[in-house]
Amino acid sequence: MLTQPLLLLAGSALLAACQATGVPHYERTTLDESIQGGYGLTVADIDGDGRQDIVALATNPAQFVWYRNPGWEKYPITSTSSGDIAAAPHDIDGDGDVDLVLASEFNLQASTEGGLVQWFENPGNPRENQQWQAHDIDRVPTSHRLRWVDIRGDGKPVLINMPIIGIGAQAPDYAVGAQMKAYQVPQNPAGRWSAIVLSDAFEMAHGITVVDWNGDGREELLTASFAGVGLMQFAVDGVFVKQTLLGAGNRGERPNQGSSEVGLGQLRHGPRFLAAIEPWHGNEVVIYEAGEDGALPWNRRVIDDSFVGGHALLVADLDRDGSDEIIAGFRSRPYGLYVYRYQAETGTWERSALDEGGIGLAGLAIADFNGDGYPDIAAIGTATGNVVLFESEGP
Repeated sequence: MLTQPLLLLAGSALLAACQATGVPHYERTTLDESIQGGYGLTVADIDGDGRQDIVALATNPAQFVWYRNPGWEKYPITSTSSGDIAAAPHDIDGDGDVDLVLASEFNLQASTEGGLVQWFENPGNPRENQQWQAHDIDRVPTSHRLRWVDIRGDGKPVLINMPIIGIGAQAPDYAVGAQMKAYQVPQNPAGRWSAIVLSDAFEMAHGITVVDWNGDGREELLTASFAGVGLMQFAVDGVFVKQTLLGAGNRGERPNQGSSEVGLGQLRHGPRFLAAIEPWHGNEVVIYEAGEDGALPWNRRVIDDSFVGGHALLVADLDRDGSDEIIAGFRSRPYGLYVYRYQAETGTWERSALDEGGIGLAGLAIADFNGDGYPDIAAIGTATGNVVLFESEGP
């Protein structure tokens, strides 16, 4: 059942309807149909030509590859990994090209083993030389999300590693806290990386988003877990790590509890908001808004409860009108990927279908791939084994 008035569109035939609602028209291009078990996407200029490329990974069977913009030729990064689950780009060795961190050996049913974290050294000419050298960083069972975060505001981000569950946690409660770790790049990045534990309280930590919460140039983290939506701030109010509960999440019975994905948005001439998929791998798209009294947690509103295995969500101003849209979808049949646009006149969120039936959505990435000034959307499917690009053609 849908809990707000929504605009439903068939397939990817978006031109007339999306122009009517202000959502851009997208040209849909399938980049790959051979990445069965596809899970995650990230974006980086891998070959240093000034264009954003797509990095993709699959869990089972494992793949870790990149696609070169604009022809989208596919190149391998490694063929020796297994259970690939997360990647994060950064120039780790300071040589001017983009290296990649990979979390692999993921198994939710084996919470005491695996969790290999490595960085792969860009060979400098990755189209001709596909021998990316691997360097071990750590092993943390069920390592699941990787992010580079500038917690000091000095332009030197640290690597954040968030496992999905704690060591020894088991279904259905997963009632063991996971150790979120932070790693500073050492002087010799090919050597040992030391880590500090930022938190050991997260249970079923599925989503993590980097934000500048205060607009002060320092980055913070939004988290989505069994506890709901949280904010992690660093070196504020006299503590090294300050954690604040912003959204209560879905309070169902475990494992159908809490929040699964989270994003931060801003409305034109209006307040900012949080968007989430709830509960874990859930059926709801949820909006959180601050009340007039500033009380915590924020007010929760479900705008869609029709998802089946919700698994990816991002927030971006797709039409450049000053208000952010929500892009979200799910990975189980019948599969769906949607854009939600706020309607100020009615106070509701209008839904448009970006894709229905074509992508068992696991991951999303947004960048201006074609250089027209509008964000484009890349998506990867698990059961459907595909990578699909939606290129904006403007409103």
